[in-house]
Amino acid sequence: MEKEETNLQNLLADNLVYYRKASGLTQSELAKKLNYSDKSISKWERGEGFPDIFVLKSLADFYGITVNDFYATERKKVIIKKKQKRKQIYLPLLSMGILWAVVVFTFMLLSELLNDGSLFKPWLVFIYGVTASFVLLTIWASIYRLRLLRLISVSLLIWSVALSIYLSFFVMMNLNLFLIFCVAIPLQALEIIWYLFKRKSQKNR
Repeated sequence: MEKEETNLQNLLADNLVYYRKASGLTQSELAKKLNYSDKSISKWERGEGFPDIFVLKSLADFYGITVNDFYATERKKVIIKKKQKRKQIYLPLLSMGILWAVVVFTFMLLSELLNDGSLFKPWLVFIYGVTASFVLLTIWASIYRLRLLRLISVSLLIWSVALSIYLSFFVMMNLNLFLIFCVAIPLQALEIIWYLFKRKSQKNR
């Protein structure tokens, strides 16, 4: 009896590792989704403990399998629910839509309130809107743990911030702060290094 229980526990541990890796998650990423510590995930995957039935049910629903599949020798393909995939698309699009509605409204309002001699030019709002869009994209990429998208969004954010600062000073004060783009270069390099470091860490888990 004890041997059978040990075999089941080892099978569960192996399947927990398999389905986590098949979903492209690290232990820490899975821990955040379950609101558990990564130490608990590591303990389960080493066969040193059992997750409770509620955790198993949540995992099974996420992977598109049943709880019984965690104890089966034949492994299934991980299928992330379509609802979750749609959520990853619709929420960012909705937030972007709201952001650009605010940008257009602000542009129209400033165009009416400001005269032609004003230092601030209403079209700058669209430049700031682009920067804000990359901020949102970075946030959503971080929430859904899409590292490559996060690298792209942060890179675009760095250069859009530099462009926003450059244009703001050039238009309103006639100052040419071209050197601001030199500041963006090391920031871009640091972001790439950080991405490669995290990617390597994930592969070693």
